[in-house]
Parts: sequence; structure tokens; C-alpha cells
Amino acid sequence: MKMRNRSLFSSVTFGLIFTSLITPRAHVAANEVTLQGIVRDTSDNILPGVAIAVIGTNATAVTDENGKFSFSVTAPEQVQLELSKEGYLEAELSVSDPTQPIEAALAALTDDTGLIRHTAMISMSHSLIEIRRDTKQYKNRPMTDELYQEIVSRYGEKPAEEAVFRIYLPPRVPKINGLLLISEHGVGGAMMEHDLVREFADRHHVALIGVLGNAIQRGIYPASALDSILVDIADRVNHPEITSAPVFTFGHSNGTGFSASYAAMRPDRVIGWVSFHSGGSWHLVFPGVENVPGLVMHGNKDSYFDQGQAPAIEDLRVQRDAPVALLVDGEGGHWPRKREATFALVLAFYESCLRIRVDGRDPNITTKTWPVAPLKPAVIQRGWLGSTYDRSVGGMQKLDIARYNDYQGDRRKANWLPDETFAEAWQNYGETLDLSGSRFAQ
Repeated sequence: MKMRNRSLFSSVTFGLIFTSLITPRAHVAANEVTLQGIVRDTSDNILPGVAIAVIGTNATAVTDENGKFSFSVTAPEQVQLELSKEGYLEAELSVSDPTQPIEAALAALTDDTGLIRHTAMISMSHSLIEIRRDTKQYKNRPMTDELYQEIVSRYGEKPAEEAVFRIYLPPRVPKINGLLLISEHGVGGAMMEHDLVREFADRHHVALIGVLGNAIQRGIYPASALDSILVDIADRVNHPEITSAPVFTFGHSNGTGFSASYAAMRPDRVIGWVSFHSGGSWHLVFPGVENVPGLVMHGNKDSYFDQGQAPAIEDLRVQRDAPVALLVDGEGGHWPRKREATFALVLAFYESCLRIRVDGRDPNITTKTWPVAPLKPAVIQRGWLGSTYDRSVGGMQKLDIARYNDYQGDRRKANWLPDETFAEAWQNYGETLDLSGSRFAQ
């Protein structure tokens, strides 16, 4: 069997794998034979809807819902097949013995960073900034379909703009455990491409999905607007589990509205959310966000750190007993000073949320398929607490941490941390911007 890759677009880098159960023979006489086989993707998932053509003839077929095909053709000594499917690399396959079953695997189209690109048109009326038209009336209300319709009725439907989704799938993983949804506004784009983040995705069988575009990167509502796009992406990449898999979220600057709002709307689905150096605080306190562990990070020298973030976190802790913490880089501005340390800390938080929220998951077998079960609630009394950053002192600070029952300060106002391992990482990052002294780094 001979294989030849063929790129549909010169600006895109592709990968292609073909396998076959064929044993080559010296000569096969031309006669009518039935070609049959199966097509999968590179994660070994079946691929329906693949168009198959016999080159030099009018014979064609399309794989069925099980990825299988079968059709008759008058075959010469060698049959040349052309396989194509939208979103995948078009390819040719030489079959030396057409009487034997054929197996093939197509690779998804990716860009030069190894990411699959998906686009969608989204009305600007879905942007979270629409709620700011009248924050007094809207900001404390659940972001439901009813609220969306009310705002559209009041202000009219805005035109649609293109949103871009970049997707990383861990290689050779038949089933995705979860998703990390990243607003690519600010540092989010670099996070999508960073080795630490991809290693996390590979280890836990998590897909990375980056979002970029005015209608979504600052936050999108109601949840059904994003959920429907995830359905399309699941179909595009042949992973139906993406439609319901549990989720982490991340956002930087205005992108923090994306991470916090989806957690508020889908607390049943979001494992943990991170707001990194936000441009405001109004989007951090939507109803429902108190049901999901959250980490709000900020730079003490960031001019945007005067938009009410610290009071918002204190309000979440005191008024709603929310599982949320504030982490301050005492010398930091609006961007991460040490990108790798920042990403490591964010991933440490996600790891801690996994440990307390995914029931039945063995933390020592990280690639084990996560059980399909409701997320466990974050129990405040089982976590750790950390003291609050003193802005009047400034600089890097080593803040006290302790188990909930052992904490000596005001528990209502203290930062809530999921477990001891993350509490140590949180403390070390705030003191040195380093995780080398924490067990997470070992």
C-alpha cells in the first residue's frame, strides 16, 4: 500500500496517518470487486461522512454512521482511492489487494501551532457587555435566556460578528474527559500554545478550546449560546462527549468576564474558574458563581486593581460563603511577570479542584477516564484558608495558611483554598512568584 499526503491549503500544516489490513500481492486481475472498510480519525474514533472516490472511475461512496463503506467497482491491478471530509486532510490511498478489508485514518486540519480552527457567527447581543447598558437593573440577575430576550427587546438585536475557536485535542485519546475553555484575549492565546498547558491536557485527556472575537472573548450569555457552539465543535472534531464534558475556564483582563460568567451560568458543569488580572469587578459577582471554586489573581501595581476586585471577593466570601480566593503578585502589573510560573499556579488550582470535585477519580492515575457523575460540591469546612493581602504594606507577602478549623483569623473574610497542596502553592507564589517550594512542583 502506498500513501500520499496532499494539502488543501498551502498555508496550513497537516498530519495524516493511514493503516491497512492488506497483505500486498504481486498481481490481482481486473474484475468487479466490492471495496469495503472503515475510516477513523487519529484518536481511533469512527468517521462518518467521509467521501470516498475511486480515481479514474465514477465510483464513489460515503462512510455511514459507523465509519464504514462498501461499494462495487471494476478494479484494475491497483485501486487508487481519494478520501475527503470537511475539516480533515484530503488524501489518496493505493490499495494493492481490493479483495481485503481496508482501514484508514484521517487527521484533522490544523494550523502551524497544531490547533484546529473553527469559526462561528455570533450576534453582538450575546456579548456580556450588553448587560452593562444598565448594570443597576441587570447585573444581579441570572444570565438566562429570558434576560437575553428582555435586553434584545429593549435595545434590539445587534449584527453578528465572526468568532474564532482554536482547539487542541490530546493525541491518541478516544474519549475526552473534560474541557479547558480559554478566552484568548490578553495572555490566553499564549496559554493555548504553552507546553505546560498542553502537558496538563495530555495528562488528563482534556481538550483545550480557545475563544477569540468581540461577541465572546469578554463573556457570552446565555449559556445556551456557548453550549450550542460546543455541540458544533464536538461534531466537527468527532468527539460527541465535548457537548457535556465538565469544564475549567480561564480569562485575562476583559476575558475574565468569559471565565466567571460561564461558571455562574453553568455551576453544574464548571469544575473551577480563574480570573487573571481583570479589568473590573462587576462580572465577578453574578448569581451562581458562588457555587464553583474560583481563583482571582491580580498584580498590586496594576492600575486596573482599583476597580473593586478585593471588595468583590470579600463580599463573595462574607455574603455568599463562596469558595473563592484572591492571589496578589505584590510587584506585578497587568501582565504576568513570569508566564511559566503563572500558568503552573493556574494549573495547580485546576488540579486541586479535580481532587475535590470529580468523584471516584484516582488522583494517582491521572489518565483514567473520569466517571460520568455530578460534580461534588466544594465543602467550605473541608478546605484551607489564607489571610488577606495588605495593600497598605505592598510588595510580596507570605500570607498565613491553615486548615479551616485551625485558622485563627476571620474565617468569613479569609481566602478559601481547595486543599493543602494548593494552599502551599498559593502561599509560595504570593511570596516569591515561584512554586519550587510547593509539592505541586515536585
